[in-house]
Amino acid sequence: MATIKDIADLAGVSAATVSRVLNGDKSITVKEETRQKIYEVVEQLEYVPLIEKYSKRIKKNKTTKFLIINGFPQSLEVEDPYYLSIRYGIELECKNRKIKIEKVYKEDEKFYISPSIKADGIIAIGHFNEASIALFKTISENIIFVDSSPDDNKYDSVIVDLTRVIENILDYLIANGFKDIGYIGGRDNIYNAPIVDSREQTFIQYMKNKDMLNKNHVIIGSFSIDSGYKVAKEKIAADTLPEVYVIANDSMAIGVLRALHEKGIGVPQDVSLVSINDIPTAKFSIPPLSTVKIYTKLMGSMSVRLLLEKIENKREIPITVKIPTKLIVRESVRILTE
Repeated sequence: MATIKDIADLAGVSAATVSRVLNGDKSITVKEETRQKIYEVVEQLEYVPLIEKYSKRIKKNKTTKFLIINGFPQSLEVEDPYYLSIRYGIELECKNRKIKIEKVYKEDEKFYISPSIKADGIIAIGHFNEASIALFKTISENIIFVDSSPDDNKYDSVIVDLTRVIENILDYLIANGFKDIGYIGGRDNIYNAPIVDSREQTFIQYMKNKDMLNKNHVIIGSFSIDSGYKVAKEKIAADTLPEVYVIANDSMAIGVLRALHEKGIGVPQDVSLVSINDIPTAKFSIPPLSTVKIYTKLMGSMSVRLLLEKIENKREIPITVKIPTKLIVRESVRILTE
């Protein structure tokens, strides 16, 4: 590697002169052609200042570490492939970028985080209250939320516009002749406080605006296969079925399918179903589920990229990324003719 002495020898000046010129010392008086000669030699020798060499070496040797905080028990990942796919996207992106990760799950409504843990940034998946977020900030100020946006004026987030998802489903159903439309959904319990889901809110408001809401066809449980099965078995009767149910996620829809089958109710002959997520098993159910595809793996990988960019550029302005979706119509929907 070239040194200041090498530059001085080629430029025909002292090492002190080279050092002062390169450091922008305005008190030194040198001819313009001498200054130009020094810069030409610097370029010729591809000289890198010591401080830059050092900083590059430090950066190269520094290992980035992210803490992944899951706002749900680990058992939920087994029940709901939605979150498993998000985490897979995160882990794959971190592996490709050689970023170390550590995972924490919520257990008994708490996060058991070691006081000694250190991380360059945090990826928080799910929903969190202010107390939890305050705890996270003691570990790192670099936080990105996935699948929620607690405050888009403060934090980065990667989300899906579920309001638009429901609107798109209802637009499609009404355009294809459906008038009697029901909803099956759930509510998250955030620290023992049930939160009304945006899918449910959007469905009710949309149907009210169209003067098409039948409250008897709005069924609420929790976001799982078991819940879908139970609420369908308990509350759905063959003589009170709507033409179609919009279901909050595929896991619930699979449970609903089983309950309907046990009651001898045909899908889509007696009732059509449209759900959300497009989990791997959706296209293999009987009949295959019509559903809205959510690009969960992309949500995970995008969160890593966005967090890394925030750290490297010291960005202070928060960014919200909305991942697009796609309605996939399969055999669980019967197109009506007017």
